Amino acid sequence: MDGIVGVYGLGDNELVNKTFLATGACQHRGKASTGLAIGNRKGIYVHKGLGRIAEVIDYNIIRTFQDLEPVAAIGNIGYTKRKISEKINAEPIEISPRIDSKYKIVVTMDGYLIKDDDLRAELEADYSLQTDNKTEVIGALLHRYITQEGVKFEAGEKLVEKLHGRATFALTALVHDGKEVYLITLNDARAFEPFCYAVIDGTFIASSESCSHRRLDGFTEKEYDGAEMTICSSGGYETKRLREEPMMPDIFQGAYFGSVGSLFRGKEIFQIRRELGLELVDHYKTSQADIVIPNPESGWGVTVGIAEGLRKKLFPALIKLPQAVRTFQEGEIRTRSKEVGLKFGGIDTLLKDKSIAMGDDSIVRGSVSQGGSVWVVYNAGAKFIEFWISYGPMFFPSFKEWHRGIECLYELAAQRAFKDDNPYDKTLDEINSAVAKLVGVDEVKYNSQDRIRKVAGDGSFQALDASYPIDHEFWPDWLKSEFDEFSRCQS
Repeated sequence: MDGIVGVYGLGDNELVNKTFLATGACQHRGKASTGLAIGNRKGIYVHKGLGRIAEVIDYNIIRTFQDLEPVAAIGNIGYTKRKISEKINAEPIEISPRIDSKYKIVVTMDGYLIKDDDLRAELEADYSLQTDNKTEVIGALLHRYITQEGVKFEAGEKLVEKLHGRATFALTALVHDGKEVYLITLNDARAFEPFCYAVIDGTFIASSESCSHRRLDGFTEKEYDGAEMTICSSGGYETKRLREEPMMPDIFQGAYFGSVGSLFRGKEIFQIRRELGLELVDHYKTSQADIVIPNPESGWGVTVGIAEGLRKKLFPALIKLPQAVRTFQEGEIRTRSKEVGLKFGGIDTLLKDKSIAMGDDSIVRGSVSQGGSVWVVYNAGAKFIEFWISYGPMFFPSFKEWHRGIECLYELAAQRAFKDDNPYDKTLDEINSAVAKLVGVDEVKYNSQDRIRKVAGDGSFQALDASYPIDHEFWPDWLKSEFDEFSRCQS
């Protein structure tokens, strides 16, 4: 879930600052590390470190980089790739061939590669791989194909083909050939990861999200289709689609990951979330709540729709505390429960003796709800909680969690609620009841997949129905067995 940016602008005296601002606009996507790389006619220069962008990139770095008269730059906001953040895995990453090469490449990526042992073994003779970061593996492949084909679309075609069905990615890369620097952008054929571009005052800017373009007072021109590549050089820039097949954008970007002000397949994410709330009300019709509150921060959009549909007052009665830590990637439920206890505070005068409709984007493991927001709301004196959820019951883990083994399946709330059974042949009402008991609320009201599709469009609903962007041959055996059981119950 990294945020990435690529900028190209000949003679742009604000290029580095624009890269800083565009990258910083994606800060919600990652807080573990930050990096910028700039390219000029002499080469490529990288600065990166652990922490948020303002902790790593200061005015002196921006001024120094701009004094180098760059024509292109890339930026990264890094999500936690390991339990403990390590600078060596921060991006952008410079690719290190073992023999002299005409091309110098620095790359950053949002996405994930399933396994990589075989690819690392294949690259070992020609590249010195310095990190545990899968971006470096993909960057080395890109370097190999550019060495073979030049800075051309044919190199991108080879990379897309090589990784098809086993990786999702949106990447930006600086390539220096000894004479000039190029900016390359490219995504996978299924367009799973969000990626878009704009030209603002003559400067090309690609980003994980359109909030980068708005930060620079511009508007997104296009969200990339699958396997779409842009090459920027002194001769201009050109975009070409390298492979055509049905796209599978990650629908969960619209429900949770994306910035509320960004676009998701042409629609503002806030409006997607608001409409998901309206669909919930249309399905469940009634509520006994006195007031509606969001589970901050990502619960705000759906809660606006719930309050609007129910025609009830919306209050910010649950607040996210300044000392809150990011808990989404913490694998240990016990550790997550302790951490979420630091996340929330409640406003007693709004919650005491009230029946509450609380909106949230999703229930993944359920630990944030159990140990955090639900406890805080009841502790403030609420007498009844309806938990309205914009997404559906999550039966399957993200493919980015498969490396942890079958544990990532069994820790999901919908699975834990049916510990000695399975949730696949249960009605939505039965699942609502079981998960409500698990997380300790009076009612849970999940959304249905059909209603989510109606609002957000078609794509990958991997957690709901195992519609992964990853080919079946790369699935772990335990998941194949689980999916067989799911299919049997659905038939």
